[in-house]
Amino acid sequence: MRSNIFKISAIAATIAASFGAQAALYNVVEINESATDAYGLGGYKTEYHGTSVESVTVPGGNPLGCFDNTYSCPDSKISAETRNWPAGLSYREEVPFAMDNGFDYSPYDQAEFENYCDGQLGYAICDTWAKKQYAGYAKDDGSVPNSLAFVEGSAAVSSTNAVINSIAVTGEPVGNKRVGSVRNEAFSSSSLVGLGASPAIVETHAWKTDGTYTVGSVSRERVNDEGTWFYSQAVIWHGSAATELKFGSGGYDLSDNRLGQASIRDFIIDSGKFYAVGYNTYSDQRMDATIYSANVADIADNNKITSTPVANARGGSDYIFTNSVVSSINDNKIAVGSAKLSKSNPANGSAANRLFYVSNIANPSATYFSGGVFANEAGGTLGAINNFNEVVGSVDMTTGREIDGTPRPKRGFINPLNLTGTDSSRAQIFQNRSWLLDDLTNGLNANNEFRIIDASDINDAGIISATALKCEGGYDTSDHDSLCQGGKIGAETVAAVKLIPIANATERSISARGYSANSESGTVKREGGSLGWLALGLLTLLGFRRK
Repeated sequence: MRSNIFKISAIAATIAASFGAQAALYNVVEINESATDAYGLGGYKTEYHGTSVESVTVPGGNPLGCFDNTYSCPDSKISAETRNWPAGLSYREEVPFAMDNGFDYSPYDQAEFENYCDGQLGYAICDTWAKKQYAGYAKDDGSVPNSLAFVEGSAAVSSTNAVINSIAVTGEPVGNKRVGSVRNEAFSSSSLVGLGASPAIVETHAWKTDGTYTVGSVSRERVNDEGTWFYSQAVIWHGSAATELKFGSGGYDLSDNRLGQASIRDFIIDSGKFYAVGYNTYSDQRMDATIYSANVADIADNNKITSTPVANARGGSDYIFTNSVVSSINDNKIAVGSAKLSKSNPANGSAANRLFYVSNIANPSATYFSGGVFANEAGGTLGAINNFNEVVGSVDMTTGREIDGTPRPKRGFINPLNLTGTDSSRAQIFQNRSWLLDDLTNGLNANNEFRIIDASDINDAGIISATALKCEGGYDTSDHDSLCQGGKIGAETVAAVKLIPIANATERSISARGYSANSESGTVKREGGSLGWLALGLLTLLGFRRK
């Protein structure tokens, strides 16, 4: 990710000149490609999703970053992707549904999508859900692109489906794209060579690079009872070589018809040590959240790279979780991730993704987010953590049952963790608690055009990449669940945005949004047209987990 330290953002400067007294912490800025529908596909209402943001180095004298009016707020670019229809199966994950390492739901027709929904999600509307997912997946032959990926201000990385997981220090994207019949082939600012040719490579994924090391996964062909599929191993590319990491203790490329899967999603280097996060396969042959570590000098030797599962986030014999992953790690060695509850062990009527942090990577154990916006064991998706221990992602907005019900709508959140490396003056801006980001954008007329449904990344300056519902001209009220144009069908769009902190402390404050009169006990009941809560829930399911 590019470091832009002292260049004033033209966008930020424009914003600063445009507003007087303000009652918010952030300005919401839609990127140009989203606002102009630059990559729109004829006949479709193209969605734009923000996926990552350039990193910056914040000088020690400016711990508040862009919240400090003496700091030159950088013009941090974000990456974004389009969607014209549901992907069906994620373009990011190594295996279908991030858990089907036995490929039991193949051939992934509509009936198998419904079987997955019935068995793992439990919605009352699995038939409808499956129909939409399969309709999107059935178009995945590469002939018409669904996911065009780009860094704002730059051309799309490919004319075929692609995803961007991060932005390198050079400003170039890192991710994977379709190449011919290969659904996912890794790309990075650094050369990705050195993988052996046998067994045959099926796919590669890249998640992050520092210019010297790039991390991700390689998938190789393997046959099981369901046919010819693949196993995946975490990989570290370095120079002209690549190190494929071993499975965890007791894990195999094939055991009990389940194919081993592993991936690295993020990493740091500290005092000659390489620390990475992701998931790996162990003796139960499931995909478990993992911390990897090695001496930098030993990266070429996979025998010297350790793989440690995160306690309290494993499936175990009682099958609490179907799969888990550590998505992001910062320089304080604080890591964050998520664990998918099995349908047989739901929390408050939902087999959701539970979000957690790991405060000691030497002896990793998951501590689940709780209280505030995470009350009642709320589920969500994990975006990233920055070096001020600020975590962003999405979280359930309501408490209605998903099992025998419908997907809960989600909204973007920020959670400033009070752990090693937290700056008290910065945490105080958030009153030392978690928030829905919509509460932190309330109070500005321009911001009322947006409701943040997911936050994918945050840099040390405090700039957030995100995805928002947009109502041209503003929502009818400032409420969380306000209608757009009285509930007019098709009035809302999905926009890629970035949240830029308001620098002057005298011009910012927090004014939490309310809920409409038809909200009951935390479960929003939405009437009329517009983009309904069912669709909003599905948007999250089809969304973006970069790190």
